[in-house]
Amino acid sequence: MAYLALYRKWRPQTFSEVVGQKHISEPLRRAVAEDRLAHAYLFSGPRGTGKTSMAKILAKAVNCEHLRGADPCNECRTCREITSGASLDVYEIDAASNRGIEEIRALKESVRSLPTVCRKKVYIIDEVHMLTKEAFNALLKTLEEPPSHVLFILATTEPEKIPLTILSRCQRYEFRRISTEDIRDHLLYIAQQSGFGLTEEAADLIAVRAEGGLRDALSLLDQCSGAAGDKPLTAAMVYELLGLTGKDRILSLAGHILRRESGAALTEFSDILQDGKEPSAVLTELLAHFRDVMIAKIHPDAPELSIYGAQKPQLLAEAETLTEPFLDALFESLHGSLADMKRSAAPRMHAEMGLLRLCRLRGSRTLEGLLDRIEALERQVQAGIPAAQPAAPAPMPAPTPAPRPRPAAMTPAAPTAPKAVRTPSPSPAPAPVSAPAPAPVPPAPAPVQTAPQPAPPAREEPPARPAASEKPAAAPQAPARAAPSPVPAPAPDAADAPADLIPPAEYPALWKKILAYFMSIHRIDIYTCFSKSALIYAGGARAVIAAPQPFIVQACNTEAFQKITAEAFRKCTGKELIPHTVLKGSPDEAQARAEAAAPPVRSPAPAAPAEAPQAPAGDGYVPVRKDQIPPEDLQDPLLAAALKIAPDCDIYEKK
Repeated sequence: MAYLALYRKWRPQTFSEVVGQKHISEPLRRAVAEDRLAHAYLFSGPRGTGKTSMAKILAKAVNCEHLRGADPCNECRTCREITSGASLDVYEIDAASNRGIEEIRALKESVRSLPTVCRKKVYIIDEVHMLTKEAFNALLKTLEEPPSHVLFILATTEPEKIPLTILSRCQRYEFRRISTEDIRDHLLYIAQQSGFGLTEEAADLIAVRAEGGLRDALSLLDQCSGAAGDKPLTAAMVYELLGLTGKDRILSLAGHILRRESGAALTEFSDILQDGKEPSAVLTELLAHFRDVMIAKIHPDAPELSIYGAQKPQLLAEAETLTEPFLDALFESLHGSLADMKRSAAPRMHAEMGLLRLCRLRGSRTLEGLLDRIEALERQVQAGIPAAQPAAPAPMPAPTPAPRPRPAAMTPAAPTAPKAVRTPSPSPAPAPVSAPAPAPVPPAPAPVQTAPQPAPPAREEPPARPAASEKPAAAPQAPARAAPSPVPAPAPDAADAPADLIPPAEYPALWKKILAYFMSIHRIDIYTCFSKSALIYAGGARAVIAAPQPFIVQACNTEAFQKITAEAFRKCTGKELIPHTVLKGSPDEAQARAEAAAPPVRSPAPAAPAEAPQAPAGDGYVPVRKDQIPPEDLQDPLLAAALKIAPDCDIYEKK
């Protein structure tokens, strides 16, 4: 007798022998026992799950001469003919090769005749989804109202391709993938009945490779059983015979990748290729391994993990150390490498580059490393501890060697003494009112100590007016008050601080609020740049921040960063401050710290509007208000230009 493949030899012959489909076999058995059979059934599901076998068992059950409960006896003439495929009343039609309308017309003609031997004619149409649209339409009426002696059983792996008009006329049963435990137990049973040895690890490996199809599992067992001879079939033999990479090799390769050992990973990969494995097959096995790691994190007792055998604890330990985002990144990178290999003329080179990318993946700034750093920073902020706590700036000594020159807007310089415009007079100059003047020109009044302002541009002394016009001329930008007692000169590197300067002792707490504001608006990039920086000056209209590295200074001085930082100062202080970042250790930092350490200047009280400014003593000039100047003098070009340049200046008249 010719040799039969295991999946044909061990095809189930009764409802109870069907493995893993009790949710279908029990209803059908009950329908046969109670004589409540429908006229059409649709069996759908993955390959190798028992659809055709169940259809033949049902055909035998409705025609068996000696039923045993609801199962066929498999001994009567009808059962033997149906089992061997020789029955004249049971038709097995392959819809893939008989998919046209002509074949369906022939089937409709055959349906009209009565069965020859059996009680019912049974039409088993396999791969029914391959029928054409016209063939389905031709079958529609017959399938809806067939003769009482006809039973239709349709089988398919793609039920979504069947028209709804056909589906609605059938009782549908969905076959499931068979579990790994059921396949393993069935393989061990067949091995025992067939007289050859099979270890449990080998049965687990074959069951997992079958992916829920019992026919695939029996085909793999049939392939491997002949090579074992008198020895039991082991997992190592299955790996070798099926061209698979052993789990120990895959675990070793994955370990090198996770430890970022690039050289060891490439060496292990080369050794696997020397055993005859293809690069794509190795990466596929590695991808399946990372999938098993993910399953181990979610369900450590999953049946498919049994293929690791004694190495399962190593798999579980690996799953505990890896996070789900990192596993997602591994999947994405490895899947991309496999896709590139299919289009590449050098698949091994692409596989090696893919392994090197996996080794570098853990250190990538876009993956787990950056995520961990962000989570750590968020925990610190929530705990109220900034990443870098700046210390309160200490007062700097007054003289600082070689200060870096600053722009005029940053340096409050004393204004130059105003030069009065005098008109020549034929009469001699009167005697001084108070103490004699030390010089023939008016002394420079004391500088007004206000917030830093740009120095006024130098003006040329206007020429003297004709003698006939004895009128006063405007002096440019005179001081707002008379010269008091001498004021000590500021340090050469630090100007007096403005009156609204925030005390340096409050800078650490204020900077902590600024950093917390960046985290509240989810600007991690700005927070990261400023986390190791320190606030060293805040007053007037500016805020100075010291950063440790030049690239941080460059980034923080961009328009986008300054806009967000200015908003943070406004939210935290209520003041409009323009932020500026300087490098730690630079002259700019020393200058800003010296300004912060300088005593604040109190702005003088404004004079009453009607009160005329005080005239400098001893020069023969008296102050006048603008409304006291005759209109014709206001039209003088020189006076009009002076008032336009300095509209709030003090005006003196020679007496």
